[in-house]
Amino acid sequence: MPELPEVETVVKSLKKRVLNLIINKVEIFYPKIIKTNISVLDFQKQIENRKISDIQRIAKYIIFVLEDKVLISHLRMEGKWFLYDKNEVYDKKHVLATFHLSNNKILNYHDTRKFGTFDLQDLNDYKSNNPIKKLGPEPFVLEANSNYLYEKMSKSTRHIKTMLLDQTIIAGIGNIYADEILFDAKISPLITGNFLKPKDYQRIIESSKKILKKSIELGGTTIDSYQPEQGIDGKFQNELKVHTRKGKKCYECGNEIIKLKVNGRGTYYCKTCQY
Repeated sequence: MPELPEVETVVKSLKKRVLNLIINKVEIFYPKIIKTNISVLDFQKQIENRKISDIQRIAKYIIFVLEDKVLISHLRMEGKWFLYDKNEVYDKKHVLATFHLSNNKILNYHDTRKFGTFDLQDLNDYKSNNPIKKLGPEPFVLEANSNYLYEKMSKSTRHIKTMLLDQTIIAGIGNIYADEILFDAKISPLITGNFLKPKDYQRIIESSKKILKKSIELGGTTIDSYQPEQGIDGKFQNELKVHTRKGKKCYECGNEIIKLKVNGRGTYYCKTCQY
């Protein structure tokens, strides 16, 4: 599943390739992808003939700025954006939407699981509406000595791993990076929020910034069936310390990495290093 670093990688790539192009025509092959309460025809009319003025990222969302409108794309499990030349041959299987662009380009949204979503909103107020409104801050905007996480989590009996995945508390952290962040911070994913001290939450913030920044630099993580963007393979999977390493030796202490379920999510950690 694409997380913050993978989405950032997609945004950087798309900005280099489609910025300032005009959307001449839109084809929607899976209408349920549109979450805005409008018809497919209205969706097409409101997007066609608009310029892609900018492409931004908020948490795990891609924001296509189309002059005074925004198209909010959430990739969910396996969503991908692929760019082709107009006459280029490509596999149309799993293509849920096609955007015919100026400069003889075609931008396809490809999603084998069909979990991804499109929201079309006005540029001037989309941050005040869902899905963006409900998001918590990203780790990058939190100070290392911030009391934010302590105030949000310290009275909770939920596992810290579960709370790190709660996008309404802190945005952008998914399953892979939650495991890596907690290993770096030397905190067990099984500990509950009410047992952690302010200094523990400081370590989580510091580790969050460190891990996410490193992954962005390396183009994200490519594991299972996910590739961050057409022709791009992330390199951060080579840096993983615990995630996917069940049964292997911990790089720090040499003991075995354990896998278990935390609130239904596969979780990897070292019982010796994380407490």
